[in-house]
Amino acid sequence: MSFIKSEDSKKWINALVAIFSGIVGFVIYKFAIQLSVWFDLEAKIAGYASISQALGAIIGIGTFFFVINNKKSFGYLEEVYNELLKVVWPTKDQTVKITVGLLISLVIVSAIFVTVDLIFKKILEFVY
Repeated sequence: MSFIKSEDSKKWINALVAIFSGIVGFVIYKFAIQLSVWFDLEAKIAGYASISQALGAIIGIGTFFFVINNKKSFGYLEEVYNELLKVVWPTKDQTVKITVGLLISLVIVSAIFVTVDLIFKKILEFVY
C-alpha cells in the first residue's frame, strides 16, 4: 500500500522543486558569504550580508519558477514521478531479512580481510 497516488503528481513535483530551489538559494547565499570572507566584501560593500541573503532568495525563487514553467523539465519530472509509481517497494519483513543477510555477509568478509591482514603482517615481521 503506497501513499503516493498518481493524481497527486503536481503537488509532489512542486514540493520537490521547492525543496531543490531552497537548497539552491542556500548554496548561493553561503557562496556569497564565502566570497565575503575571501575578499573582505563586508568592509567594502555596505549591507553586504543583506545583499547576499536577497541574492540567495531571488535565485532560489527564480529557480523554482524556471523549473515549474519550463515544459521540458516539468514533463521530465512528471515522467520520473510516473515511473516512481510503478516501483514495487519491499515489505518490512523482506527489508529486515535483506538487512540481516547484508550484516552477516559484511562480518564474514571483514573477518576474511582481518585474517589475511594478520597473516601478511606476521609474514612481514618474520622477513624483516
